[in-house]
Amino acid sequence: MEERGMRMSQISNVFSVYINIVMLCIGLYMTFVQGRNLVDVEHMKREANAVRIMGWIYIVVSIAGFIIMAAF
Repeated sequence: MEERGMRMSQISNVFSVYINIVMLCIGLYMTFVQGRNLVDVEHMKREANAVRIMGWIYIVVSIAGFIIMAAF
């Protein structure tokens, strides 16, 4: 049982607050700023979709990191 607690502690250390905040900011930037810029200014629709998908992945991972931190 103690080994499980140490493992969860190590996992929660990986998702520190600062890493989660940075990942959330990067995801928000990629999704809402860079994705729109690629469509409107550069006229690159496929690249904009790829950037938006990656941005949403960053957002989901950072939210999961906050949940892991709160749970353990």
